[in-house]
Amino acid sequence: MRILIDTNILIHFEDNKIISESFYKFYRTALSNNCQILYHESLVKDIENDKNEERKKIILSKLQKYQRLENPAVPDQEFLSVVKQKKTNDVIDNLQLYQVYKDYVELFITEDKGILEKAKKLKIESKVKDIKNGLSFLFEEFRFKIPSHPILKEGSVREIISCINDPFFDSLRNDYKGFNKWLENCAKKDRRAYYLIVSEQISAILIYKKESPQEHQIPGIQFDALKMCTFKVSENTFGFKIGELFLSKMFSYCIEAKIKFLYLTIFPKHDRLINLLRQYGFNLERKNNSGEYYMLKDLNKPTNIDYSLRNSDWTHPFYFDDLNFKKYIVPIEEKYSTTLFKDSEIRDPHLFDKNSIQEIQGHTIKKAYICSSRVKVKENDILFFYISKTKKTIEPVGIVDSYHRVSDFDELLNLTTKRTVCSKDDLKEILDRKKVLTVILFRLIVYLKKPINYNELKKLNSCKNNLTTITNLSEHDYIILKNRSYFDERYIVN
Repeated sequence: MRILIDTNILIHFEDNKIISESFYKFYRTALSNNCQILYHESLVKDIENDKNEERKKIILSKLQKYQRLENPAVPDQEFLSVVKQKKTNDVIDNLQLYQVYKDYVELFITEDKGILEKAKKLKIESKVKDIKNGLSFLFEEFRFKIPSHPILKEGSVREIISCINDPFFDSLRNDYKGFNKWLENCAKKDRRAYYLIVSEQISAILIYKKESPQEHQIPGIQFDALKMCTFKVSENTFGFKIGELFLSKMFSYCIEAKIKFLYLTIFPKHDRLINLLRQYGFNLERKNNSGEYYMLKDLNKPTNIDYSLRNSDWTHPFYFDDLNFKKYIVPIEEKYSTTLFKDSEIRDPHLFDKNSIQEIQGHTIKKAYICSSRVKVKENDILFFYISKTKKTIEPVGIVDSYHRVSDFDELLNLTTKRTVCSKDDLKEILDRKKVLTVILFRLIVYLKKPINYNELKKLNSCKNNLTTITNLSEHDYIILKNRSYFDERYIVN
């Protein structure tokens, strides 16, 4: 990101006095995210007008720390007709503002209230900010949160290197000559990993690494990629959907880190994992010299694709929210949501979370919702899950895979096994009592940027009921919520 700073900002950065917290946080955040901090050449004249000779000398001597904006644009008459230009300061202000107006820089930081007012007139106030709002903008732009899950540990490979000789790693040692040395090297380089400990034994691990184009050398990809270096689930953990859980965390990680490609190398014998990856849009690429395939997922937002693929597994974790897809508010009690949506931020931590591997439905991307409602949803429609009675908020977002009305127990069991919060006995009891049940199979996509509470929902025409049954959210009301920034636009294909 290119950030232009005004004279008053430069003086705060470089004057011989204690710098305020907002200024040093802004500077540090900008540099740590590889932003260019630029100055306009007119700024030199502004500094030279400073009557404080000592300060002027200090500031000019430190100007070399910053980059000069090359080939700045010259304001045209249309621009000047909107802003005043009566004084020398106006000329300097307008020269700087024009760079934002022309998109030569993405952000202009100033403490000058006059410039901030001009930005409003020019309708570019979203790109012209004071230091406090500029800092908030950078935090939002570059925020990065490592996706978590109660049963998984995310940490350094150093934390599990003591397990290097465990039988868990035997298959990797057989497939890869020098595996132990490679793992020790990962520990030395402090590589990151997700891993699962069951009964004090390592049962699953995913080591990952961000790679530059020079490192991954994937043909045609001139961008960074995230490599899943080691992806293994022990045989005694098969059936617990840990592979699905790992994959969901990798998708979230890439979205958070703004990495557009996710890949791994894999031997053909691992057909179960290959099928899972293919299901979620990974392409099977060429073999390498070791006989492994490359499997690559493009995490650029899918555009210009066939309608039948929209909101399908192939486009996961992105979703289309246009008029072709209806939206529904789906009530779920907290006692069920806590296991179905285990990585929810509004979910209260449980004492036994680390030992809850048996709650398989909490690990999956694909889940099942069971109710007696006759409201019929369609494949690829969008679901917003409302935690009823207690939290009274919407947070999880899902996409419908299929809709079923079921009266046969075996069919019910077949559809929902390992996807629902209900036990086999629970399902039998509910079906006996209700006779016919609605089963909605869906994929968990993401959680809302900020939860929508009951009071906000009740202001909508769609939500005049008590929200105890599946409720159609009108397009008009959906747009109202969307304009209030509840939804994470990184996942939405507009």
